[in-house]
Amino acid sequence: MDIEKASRLLGDDIDSGTAETMSEIYPDISEYTRDDFLNSEKPYEFLYMFKDDKFKQKRLLAEMTDQAKKCKVTNFPTLYKAFAESRKDVADDLGNYTNFPLQPVTLPCGKWVCDASGVRTQGEKGGLVWACPHPIMPVARYTNIDTGEEKIKLAYFKGKYWRELIVDRMTISVANKITELSKPGVVVTSETARNLVNYLYDVEQLSGDLLPEIECVTRLGWIKRGDDTEFVPYTDGLTFDGESDYKKHFESVKQCGKRDDCDKWIEFINKNIRHNNVVARMVFSAALASVLVKPLGCNCFWLHLWGETESAKTVLMMVAASCWGNPELGKYITTFNTTYVGMEKIAAFYNSLPYMIDELQIVDSRREMDNTIYMLTEGCGRTRGNKSGGLDNIPEWRNCVISTGERPINSNRSGGGSVNRVIEIECRENFFGSDPDAPKDAADFVKSVYGFFGHLFIMLIREDGIIDEAKEQYKLFSGELVKQYNISQKQAQSGALILTADQLITEHYRLDGPALTAADIAPYLKSKDDVSVNKRAYEYVCEYITQNQNKFGLTEKNMEVWGEFCDDTVYIIKLKFEQICSEGGFNPASLLSWLADRQLIRKTAKDRFTVLKRIGTVPTRCVHLKLIGENADETDNSVVDEYPDF
Repeated sequence: MDIEKASRLLGDDIDSGTAETMSEIYPDISEYTRDDFLNSEKPYEFLYMFKDDKFKQKRLLAEMTDQAKKCKVTNFPTLYKAFAESRKDVADDLGNYTNFPLQPVTLPCGKWVCDASGVRTQGEKGGLVWACPHPIMPVARYTNIDTGEEKIKLAYFKGKYWRELIVDRMTISVANKITELSKPGVVVTSETARNLVNYLYDVEQLSGDLLPEIECVTRLGWIKRGDDTEFVPYTDGLTFDGESDYKKHFESVKQCGKRDDCDKWIEFINKNIRHNNVVARMVFSAALASVLVKPLGCNCFWLHLWGETESAKTVLMMVAASCWGNPELGKYITTFNTTYVGMEKIAAFYNSLPYMIDELQIVDSRREMDNTIYMLTEGCGRTRGNKSGGLDNIPEWRNCVISTGERPINSNRSGGGSVNRVIEIECRENFFGSDPDAPKDAADFVKSVYGFFGHLFIMLIREDGIIDEAKEQYKLFSGELVKQYNISQKQAQSGALILTADQLITEHYRLDGPALTAADIAPYLKSKDDVSVNKRAYEYVCEYITQNQNKFGLTEKNMEVWGEFCDDTVYIIKLKFEQICSEGGFNPASLLSWLADRQLIRKTAKDRFTVLKRIGTVPTRCVHLKLIGENADETDNSVVDEYPDF
């Protein structure tokens, strides 16, 4: 309908500012066809919108009657009367209904008048009370299957079209909260806020089952849905309702390509991963093992690839990511450009799927890096307050982290817990061979075909008996790594998960070659001694002393003396020993006890850890330390009960 006609038919109250909008809301009467009049309710719905304004309705009735006659429908007034009477019967039974133009749903609205002009009602003292000067209505309820929290989906008409907005209940339940809707464009002020709250409440209560109930999720991975355990996104009837920042990651977990392309992808894996090397298979299997962490009741783990760029470690990560979705950087794979809290939220979002970080930037603070490792492998975030004075839900996850970087995550100053939780592998050679084009070709291929194998793996896991099979395999692999290869308990658990995933896909899918064995991966895992904080502290102190040999022995040039060498041992002033330990991030008391138990320090009967030694002319309390030498693994069993007088 053109603007002039709309103004003529609907009244002079349509000003120039709203005329264009009206032309979008109202249909062009001249375009109604015979089929519209006889086989649809569109013309009748449109005319019924103006039931409360008889003058406008009669003017429209005359115009539409003429159009109906042109379509050889001569009884339009009679048909409309029957339609109006049927609507009146419904209204008498159920009350007043919303009558917005092109509304997405029709809902009972009680005392409220809801039409093109907005939402209003009769005030107690006469006059109109406005809730909103434009159409707005609830259209659905959203229920989070993890938390049980509800949100409301609102639809509102602004400009030339209906828009949608999902808000929590608190926002639309409190007058001073609902004004926040003004940010996305809802016209609400402090004066109309309470009225809008009351209107939305009334409509929702009156609507009952008319409002659809939609189950939603804010994350990926394993979920409990009723009595069933399902996996997002491979389940029907769920809508993503998480933060917009994660929507692209959520949408990246999908399939790309034809069904036949899955066979091509498996052929690619056989050629480039299965026939490659152990590290490539470990990364690939770790990406699958991530979804076994929760059903097998295991701890989260971390696999870190480090080295120069020539190794194509990022491409290897992309191949592993293609099991689940779009491996393009920024889609499934994240980059390290977020905060501690941000990493916590992303881990909770991926939840069961692997959290993949390309080019992890190792922070300078050892404590901060250790805290990051602890947090991501603990599987839960911190308790934090929110703006309303309550506490946010503590984020949780059960998965693995796969990262790449130029440097290792841990150092000899890292805590034992940190070292134990990360499998670190140095990458020296190109995973895809000597052909310089091979990494790019591999990346291009997995960016064109992805997302099939992860879905197949989830289907396998959900089959009867598979989890029990996986648990048994995991138990055997873990025990073998600990007993036969002296691997630390947590490293063995991480390795066992990788081996279990590899075993499952080898047995149940068309993959070349035998499954990985404990002997294959043991060289890449840390032994019990490797994760010992005190062993690394001992090595650190010995290296420190070696680098500062000029500080030992009293000479004219040596103005600062730390102690004195004696064959393969060193006397080091106790206070200096403690200082060196503290600078390295180690506990001196813990180290002294560890050294004493292994007879790497000589001691007196009176003092467990130190002896008196004359440095120059001054008797000084010193740690008498055996240095690491050619026979570093051998311990000195000679213990002196008491040193002679100096």
